[in-house]
Amino acid sequence: MIVFALLFTTVIQTHTAEASTRDNVVSYAKEQLGVPYRFGGTTPSGFDCSGFIRYVMNQVGVSMPRTASEQYNTGRAIAKSDLKKGDLVFFETYKPGPSHSGIYVGDGKFIHASSSNGITISSVNDPYYWGSRYLGAKRVIKDETVEVAVKKAEPARVLGEGEYRDVLPTHWAFNEIKVLSKGNMITGYGDGLFAPNDKVTRAQIAALITRATSLPTSDGTTGYSDVPANHWSASSIAAMERAGYFSYIEGGSFNMNQPVTREEIAVLFAKAFDLVNAETLSASSASTFTDVDQSNWAYEEIHALQASGIVQGFDDGTYRPSGHVTRAEFSKILHTTLHH
Repeated sequence: MIVFALLFTTVIQTHTAEASTRDNVVSYAKEQLGVPYRFGGTTPSGFDCSGFIRYVMNQVGVSMPRTASEQYNTGRAIAKSDLKKGDLVFFETYKPGPSHSGIYVGDGKFIHASSSNGITISSVNDPYYWGSRYLGAKRVIKDETVEVAVKKAEPARVLGEGEYRDVLPTHWAFNEIKVLSKGNMITGYGDGLFAPNDKVTRAQIAALITRATSLPTSDGTTGYSDVPANHWSASSIAAMERAGYFSYIEGGSFNMNQPVTREEIAVLFAKAFDLVNAETLSASSASTFTDVDQSNWAYEEIHALQASGIVQGFDDGTYRPSGHVTRAEFSKILHTTLHH
């Protein structure tokens, strides 16, 4: 049993070691307001989005990789509702995966290098652009809050094995997430967070399916030019590549940070768990997804999952094949597959 941080109802005096760091990040970032956008720029003479983040974080001693996709793989995932000053926010713009990023400055706003306005401040929930393109957030500044004096305290929620602070017992995938976590099939991000609404990437899906199927792994040598052999997911990607699970990927790039779609998850599960057979193919003729016909490249696999009772689609009769899979959805699908 794990008891997470106490809920302090009355605090006489609080010293937050991280607060000065977060305030400094925002201060350094705002000093660059108006600096022009420059592709590949990493200095106050001109920034691109990831170059700006790297420059600002370096001012407070936080080392960051160069690109937005690399930065997306740092720190730990946090929910939008838990954003603090200095957290990094990522957006999916002209291509799948993190293609733009910025620094959260509080009050629902972030500062970033806009290609049209240079360093500027925008709303994370901007209904005209950024809101619909929000991908996720990462925390790279360590939380080091120290409560100096407390007058009264009461315990917060007690978490059992496999439970998380951001997945309440009322969550629709609570049981599935708990069971898989207890079985080490899926893990959280530390500090009691699971981030159920985060999108699952190709790198993550490789590690998760390899673990769930006990697929043998060896070295991280793959046929993809963008998968370094020392990357944390390389051995899993290599194992699934050898098994033929990624045969649908065309070209020499794997795109590790690309979010997995619902049609892609169907193909991967059908291959990994051998779900396409005469029985499911026969049953697929009675499938009712209104947005998946035989022209879809994953038609057989999608309906194999439906025929097996693994997916049911949405209330409106659709499957939404191009939609992205969240960590909660993946947990539901994997749990159902393993127990159906």
